[in-house]
Amino acid sequence: MNAMSFIPASSSVVTGFALSATASKVLEVKQTGLRAALGQLERLEQERQAWEGEELESARRRLYAMLTECYGFYLTLKTSAAQDIRQQHKEALAAFLETRGLTKALTSSHDMSKIVRAVFGVDRRRVSAYSIALRKALESGGLDSSGKVKPLPASALSSWLAEHGGVEEVRLGSKQGMTAKQRAEVAQVALRDAVLMRIKPDARTMSFSTDDADRTVLVVATYRPTGELEVSAVVRNDAAVRAALAAHYSADKDAVTAAANKAGAVEAAPTAIAVAMDQVQTRIAA
Repeated sequence: MNAMSFIPASSSVVTGFALSATASKVLEVKQTGLRAALGQLERLEQERQAWEGEELESARRRLYAMLTECYGFYLTLKTSAAQDIRQQHKEALAAFLETRGLTKALTSSHDMSKIVRAVFGVDRRRVSAYSIALRKALESGGLDSSGKVKPLPASALSSWLAEHGGVEEVRLGSKQGMTAKQRAEVAQVALRDAVLMRIKPDARTMSFSTDDADRTVLVVATYRPTGELEVSAVVRNDAAVRAALAAHYSADKDAVTAAANKAGAVEAAPTAIAVAMDQVQTRIAA
């Protein structure tokens, strides 16, 4: 059944009482507004599905094709049986980086990073992510007859990235233990229902807006001998909040993990749209 099919175009009876023409019109307007809002969400959901299934997938394939060429360039640079070809690739990379003014900045960088930087520009986070993923591929081709680790063949890179969840998953998986982001996520769950105290900020010194509702912020406070906490600042930077949550996790990993597991077992509250739909169903069925 369509998600909105339970909402009639108009209704003259609610909770068993006959309504006047005016009241019926008011109810119809409200239901029409709800129908339009739900319709907008459904349309956006369909657009997102089309984007993921077509445009995003097409972009992903093109990215993997370019990464494959970068990876192949590196393999040729390092493993070609012909010394003159290896030398040509080495000189070409050096000349390209020099013309782009990147030679000094990349002096001590891994050659894979240099190639990725040459192709994908100066976005350091993106270059780092791509480089780490491709360097991981260098260790994922199995073992040769002598027991030495072989690089993954360039022809297999795209399928290998897809099988491992994409560049970001490969990048994260290349590190030992939990990442700072993962530690922060566990701590966030653990603190979901943990409330040490409640304070009502003075709007004259700490301004909040409706956009801040239910958002985790970082409060900078100093404990004084009087037993009071002096709040000096409110930090809304997401990176700073994640760092603080990760630090909280690291300070008492066992307790935070146990709290997170307990909180995760509690059923999540229904979404606002689910509540609205249930209310409408109840009202109409009455």
